[in-house]
Amino acid sequence: MEPQLPPDEDTAPGTGRPAGDALSLVLERTADLPRSGAVRNVVAEVMVRTLAAFTATISVMDPVPDTAPGSSQEALAVVAGIEQLRAGIAALDASWQVTTENRIRESDAAHDVREQDQGRAAAHEVALARRISPSSSSMSLASARRLVAQMPATYLQLAEGRLPERNVQAITRALDNARPETCALIDQWVEEDPTRMDGLGTRRTTQLVREMAQALDPRDSRARAERAARKRNVTMEPLGDGMARISATLRALDASAVMKHLHAGAEASRAAGARNSFGALQADHLVASIVGAPEAPEPAPPTPTAPAPGARLDVGVVITDRALLGCADEAEHARIEGYGPVPAHIITDTLLGRPPGMITPKAPERGCGEHTDTAAAAVFRRLYSHPVTGELVAMESRARAFPVGLARMIRWRDQTCRTPWCNARIRHLDHIDPHARGGATSYDNGQGLCARCNYLKEHGRWSVHRTTTPSPVASSPVAPSPAVDPTAIRWASPHGARGISPTPPSEPPPPPRSAQLEPPPGPTHEHGATSTPPTPPRPEFDDPPF
Repeated sequence: MEPQLPPDEDTAPGTGRPAGDALSLVLERTADLPRSGAVRNVVAEVMVRTLAAFTATISVMDPVPDTAPGSSQEALAVVAGIEQLRAGIAALDASWQVTTENRIRESDAAHDVREQDQGRAAAHEVALARRISPSSSSMSLASARRLVAQMPATYLQLAEGRLPERNVQAITRALDNARPETCALIDQWVEEDPTRMDGLGTRRTTQLVREMAQALDPRDSRARAERAARKRNVTMEPLGDGMARISATLRALDASAVMKHLHAGAEASRAAGARNSFGALQADHLVASIVGAPEAPEPAPPTPTAPAPGARLDVGVVITDRALLGCADEAEHARIEGYGPVPAHIITDTLLGRPPGMITPKAPERGCGEHTDTAAAAVFRRLYSHPVTGELVAMESRARAFPVGLARMIRWRDQTCRTPWCNARIRHLDHIDPHARGGATSYDNGQGLCARCNYLKEHGRWSVHRTTTPSPVASSPVAPSPAVDPTAIRWASPHGARGISPTPPSEPPPPPRSAQLEPPPGPTHEHGATSTPPTPPRPEFDDPPF
C-alpha cells in the first residue's frame, strides 16, 4: 500500500523536505536505529542499492527520474529497477548467509563443540530463519559460499545489479562439483568482460559455464559421464484431475532423438488437421509410440501412429575434426541439436558403439549380435566448425521462406530462441531486417525465435537489428562494451526496455588468460566443498551517502 501523503506540502521542522513525504518519513525512522550492530549497516546498504537501482537502471533507456510521471516508460523503469534491486539484495543475502555460517561455527567452538560438528547445523538454522526447507537451504548456502569465497568478481556484478540473480544462481550451481581453481578462472573470465553474459538465459548460462569448466578441468570426464549414464531412469508423479507426469533421465543423444521424433510426429498430425495444442500432440505421440494408437469411434480425428520399424531420425551434432578423429584430449566439446554442449568423447564413444553407461556382457554367446546400444536409430549429421573462428558456413536464398538447409544452419547456430534471456525451443525462423522492407533471406539476416516471441515482435514499434547497425539506444549512458560480438542482435521495446542477444559460439570460448590448472596433489573436492570462507567485505556506512 502506498503511503498516504497530506494535502499540504509544509516543510518538516529542521529539514528541507516536505512534511509527510514518504522518503522523509523513512529517513526519520532510520534515526532510531541502534548505532552498533548489523542493522544500521544493512539498512544503509539496502538504501544505497535501492538508490543505485532506480537512478542507474541498466535495462531501460531512461531511469525512473528521467521519465515522465504516469507514463509507460516510468512503469517499465520501475519494473527494471526492482529487478536490479533484487540482484543487489541477493548479493547481500549471499554474504550474510556465509557470515551466519561462520558465526555459528565460531559460537560452536566457543561452547566446546567437537571440531567436526562445528557449524554442522548451520544450514538448518538458516532454513528456519529464511522459512525454507533444510535441503533448499543447504544448496543455497553452498552456492553462496562458492560465490562469495571463490568468485568475487561475479559477486560484485550481482551486487551492482549487472547480472540477474537467476543467472548467477545458474553459474554457481553449474560449478557444484568444480574445483575452487576452476571457479576462480571462470570468475576471471567474467571479470574480463561482464557483457559476455548479456542476454543469456539460465539454460544457456548453465551450458556455457559447464562447457568452460569441462575445458578447464577435463580430468575424470569419462568416469563422470559413465556414472551419470548409469543413473538413467523413468519416474511417474501423480497430478490432479486424472493426470500424471512422466520424467525420464536419458543420455543426451537419446533424449534429443526422442524429442526430435515427438516434434516431427506433432508437426505431421497438425498438418493432417489435428487441432490440439502442439504439446498435447507430442504427448499423444509419446503414448502411441509405446502402447500404440488408441481406438476411437468414427468419425475420429487424426491419430498419431507408432513409427515404422527401422525409422531413422536426423539429429544434428556440431563437432570439430580434432575430436572426431581422436586427435584431441577430453577438453573438447560437441553440441547436440536441441540439447547443447557435451564432452566430445561421449559422441565419439557412442559412434564407436560404446555409449556411457553401457554394460557389456562378460562372455557373449556365439551368434549374439552387437549390443543393442550400438544399433543407432538416428542419423547424426556432423557439422565441422572452422578450426580458427568456429563459425558455420553462411548461406543465402532469394525466397521469402528459409530453405531447409539454411533453416537447419540457423537452428544449429542459435540453439534456442534469440530473444534476450529467452531459452525456449526455436519454432519459427524470422528475418531480422523484415523481408517486406527488403531484408534478405540469408544466414546473417535470419534468427530462430519461439512462437511467442515471433508473434509479439510484430506488435508495436520494436527495434531489432544487428550491432553493426546504428542503434537508437547509442546515446544511453550505459555504453555497450567494445568486446560485444558484432553479430549480436539488439532488441529495444516500444517503451524503452532493451536487451542484447549474442550469437552462441560453435566452440567453447577461450579460457581466461593465464588459465592453467595443475592436477591437485591431494584428493579432489567433492560437491564444491572448501575450507571455511572468509566473511566477504561489505561497506561500512557511518553516514549514509544520500
